[in-house]
Amino acid sequence: MNEAEELRARVEELERKVEILFSHTGAVDREKLAVDAPPASSEVEQLLLQGKTTKAAKLYQKQTGAGMAETMAAFEEITGRG
Repeated sequence: MNEAEELRARVEELERKVEILFSHTGAVDREKLAVDAPPASSEVEQLLLQGKTTKAAKLYQKQTGAGMAETMAAFEEITGRG
């Protein structure tokens, strides 16, 4: 096995282990959620800028149907904390 094949095999094994960790711990891939999250309205963004995270979350969920994990991932992306 050459070096490239060994590295490929190691990466595949690491990806397999990460998937196991995610599935067994209930952790979510917040980065993927943020990418897939519906865009926030200007009203939601304004609430976030005002520090009214709870109101922003409720409005975002009402407008988009997003769950809490998706909402928080989207907000991290918006605020640059992700």
